[in-house]
Amino acid sequence: MNAFAKLGLSVSLVISGEEIREAFRLRAVDSHPDGGGDEAEFTALREAREILESPAKRLREWLRVNEAEADARGTIAGELVDFFQKVAETGAGAEAAIKTAAEAQSALAKGMAEVRLMGAREKVKNLLSEIEAGIAAREERFPAIEKGESDAATAMRDLVFLEKWRGAMRSLYGRLM
Repeated sequence: MNAFAKLGLSVSLVISGEEIREAFRLRAVDSHPDGGGDEAEFTALREAREILESPAKRLREWLRVNEAEADARGTIAGELVDFFQKVAETGAGAEAAIKTAAEAQSALAKGMAEVRLMGAREKVKNLLSEIEAGIAAREERFPAIEKGESDAATAMRDLVFLEKWRGAMRSLYGRLM
């Protein structure tokens, strides 16, 4: 399946989320099962939307459609190796705060645990902002990648890690609430 073609979009890395949502909405009207459409077609549209909404998956799809080679395995940017330490430390601290809150018995212990949870929430929120900035910085390279002026494989690997960390931190943030 060509996700770009499925949604009627040109094969380009530079596509806004709004463009993707609008293209999906226009095609989903006719294919939605509740409106008499084909469930398999609707599922394919949803999959195409999910691919294009993810910068890493969009880049992988763009490479596939253009029959370009890029190894998804390999090293990531050095800055992300260092950043992983921050992700791991923040995650471990948040998990410890969640455990402490779950084990708190007295009102005092519960109050102290809540303060710790608030601090962990703030750290996770700040880290999510940094991750989003990292994703945006790699998306800014998309025009250069399309022109062959920037390394697509490294950008794809970086994006895969950043998106994975974003998902993990979002999940953790939800558990901290």
